[in-house]
Amino acid sequence: MVWTLLVVVIGQVGCLTLAVILASVFAGLWLDSTFDTKPVFTLVLLFAGIPLSVFLMLYASRKSLARLKEKYETEEKENK
Repeated sequence: MVWTLLVVVIGQVGCLTLAVILASVFAGLWLDSTFDTKPVFTLVLLFAGIPLSVFLMLYASRKSLARLKEKYETEEKENK
């Protein structure tokens, strides 16, 4: 069960990170082409995406661990 949780958390974190990076790049490229400011918006959004990605990773990990803890405590109560 622990391995399953680790795989789920790693998958969530990977997908969240990829989504933040892709959104930053595409939004930055669109803004740069709209305002004719070559790499400015793309770089700003990429650097702004780093703390957002870290926050989302921590949030997803904590939520998954809380679910595992709740499930473990429920099983413990049922076994007693």
